[in-house]
Amino acid sequence: MRRHLQGYLAGSALTLGLIVAVPAISLTMPDHTPTAMRQLRKSAQNGDVTAMVELGDAYHYALAPGFTSDRGLAAYWYGEAAKLGSAEAKARLGDIYNDHEDPLYNEATAFAWYESAAGAGYLPAQSALARLAESSIAVAPDYPKAYKWYVRAAEQGNEQAYETLDGLYVYGASVQSNAEVFDRLEREAATGDAESQWRLGKTYMRGDARQDTSKGLKWLEKSADQASVKGLYYFGAELMMGNALPQDIKRGLEMEKRAADMGYVPAQFYWAHNYPAERDKPDEAIEKLIFDWWRLAAEKDYSEAQESLSYYYATGKYVMQDGAEAWKWHLLSFRSPWRQSSWRKNNFPGPVGLGISDANKVEGRRRADAWLAAHPNTYWPRSQ
Repeated sequence: MRRHLQGYLAGSALTLGLIVAVPAISLTMPDHTPTAMRQLRKSAQNGDVTAMVELGDAYHYALAPGFTSDRGLAAYWYGEAAKLGSAEAKARLGDIYNDHEDPLYNEATAFAWYESAAGAGYLPAQSALARLAESSIAVAPDYPKAYKWYVRAAEQGNEQAYETLDGLYVYGASVQSNAEVFDRLEREAATGDAESQWRLGKTYMRGDARQDTSKGLKWLEKSADQASVKGLYYFGAELMMGNALPQDIKRGLEMEKRAADMGYVPAQFYWAHNYPAERDKPDEAIEKLIFDWWRLAAEKDYSEAQESLSYYYATGKYVMQDGAEAWKWHLLSFRSPWRQSSWRKNNFPGPVGLGISDANKVEGRRRADAWLAAHPNTYWPRSQ
């Protein structure tokens, strides 16, 4: 199974710590030859918004031969594109003003640009705004605002935002500080509450002012010992990664399998992605079990599972081959902007490269529309 679906699962890697802001470089970068750069500059000067953003990227990230990073020129071209309504350019400006090492660093200005792009529905800006609202230094942290934008990003399919909400914001929009979260979780974990224990463990390991890996692992293990599905999932992952404690892949996989058998979809992804173990041969019964996991998770609107299910239908593995059904699940998975970015960045063609006919694409779209009509509450909240 891993050999078939490894590419499809690449976007579902486990996120255990605080999300780190990274620049969202355009997925369609120009050919950075001197001739191409002259044409790009000419197009930008003539009002081409896409060219403006790409030229800003060239200056921002020193992408062209002979270019050095020039944040001032980058900000100028991003600004010109932002004036014309480009949400991508606004988010890039937020990145510049949110960079502590940049001479232009100004959190208030970063907030303004991120909010403008986030309000336009631009996913990278939504998650960046949530992170900044949660951890700002020059501006007072605003935890309700962070919660609001984590929710918005999760609604668009950002798996990392969903993970952050699930792990930290147990008290929702009412939370006012990380200290409040710690204090409440510590009191509840001490009473033996397994859910508070894994949340406290994750919170200790996030990397903020109270980071304490040993305490985090202790609480995750306590939760796992009580057979909490997420305690098993998170502590099992720590055992498998071996970053903060001696690596024990066998025990970690056993915990992931227990959580998977309890119906927890992320554990199913995690365990299946590591199956079969090295030097083990695939077991047909387990391969079929994994297929059943993907099928059920796809119905719960997990985009990773939907794209994997499209592969099964396109190839006829464990199901009757059906190009229209393959296209249906492919389209449903691609409602997630997060998924689109992952696929294009990693050059995963999905069923596109498996010979789906035009007629099957038409029928697949009809089926996708019917599925959406029957599932009006997509992405958030997702049942387990």
